[in-house]
Amino acid sequence: MMVRDTRLDSIKGLLIILVILGHLIIALDNYNFINHSVMGLIYIFHMPLFILISGYLTKHPDRQTPRQMWKSVGNILITLLIFQVISILRFYYLRGDIIQPIRMFPFGILWYLMCLIWWRIMLYYTPKPLLNRPLLYLIIAIVVSMLSGIFHFGSFLAVQRTLNFYFFFLLGFYYRQGTFNTPLWHNNKLHAVVLVVLLPLLLWLYPRCGNIMNGADYYGIAGLPQKAMVLMCSIPMTLLMFNIIPDIKLLRPIGKDSLFYYLYHILFIGIVTVPLVKHYELPRILPFILLYTALTLLALVLLHKIPLLRWLTHPTFKKKP
Repeated sequence: MMVRDTRLDSIKGLLIILVILGHLIIALDNYNFINHSVMGLIYIFHMPLFILISGYLTKHPDRQTPRQMWKSVGNILITLLIFQVISILRFYYLRGDIIQPIRMFPFGILWYLMCLIWWRIMLYYTPKPLLNRPLLYLIIAIVVSMLSGIFHFGSFLAVQRTLNFYFFFLLGFYYRQGTFNTPLWHNNKLHAVVLVVLLPLLLWLYPRCGNIMNGADYYGIAGLPQKAMVLMCSIPMTLLMFNIIPDIKLLRPIGKDSLFYYLYHILFIGIVTVPLVKHYELPRILPFILLYTALTLLALVLLHKIPLLRWLTHPTFKKKP
């Protein structure tokens, strides 16, 4: 039986907190230099690292049958459809509009589940000669990532984000296979030096390149230099954070069921946190946003104790006796 890597749970737990923080800054429309800097630091690595871990935890195609692969994809799709309906109802409750969210599939943060479906299918059906040449495959993936914003796919079926972030999924997959278990991968000093050198560039990129960082917006040929700069910052930052984040016991429960917190945090923010802050005209500077993040996380920890809410995130999983 495979021993669970609790450090991965800690990393995912920390990333969930950063996701909540980033979405609160956006939802409260509080953009100043400090918040821009925080957003730049968060967005340059938090989803790439999440995706890298998803690739890391994905089975090699040789170790699963087509039925097993499609069953895992089907489980994700069921969860996606359930929360698509919930998101449509939330949008109608907040905006009184049901047509717009129906047209958007997947809606909002559900793009990640749609991408995960595509990535698993793409990896499984990759021709063996290409799968067995990781360096070539990663070069192709990074070129595709560069070009993903030239053709305006929009958000439908998360095609653009799928192509944009596939490189990080592959990077995690190959690391798990031992392909990149090299001193260069673990050279935190090198990653840190690169990060320090690129830090001014990173802070400059957001919000100027916020549309490029999210992976879903059209930027055209003129945006290719900025896209290259985003990747130059994102790759070393992602590797550095993967290597240096320690195993923190307090974060493990959050990371262990990170999908629950990922799916429900945006609902809680939209229905409870943001309306309360706006209604009572509470401060929106960073220290208070950090407080709202902590309170939102606490509420989600309590909601996690409700079996029905947990079941909705994994509706096809059966509890073993």
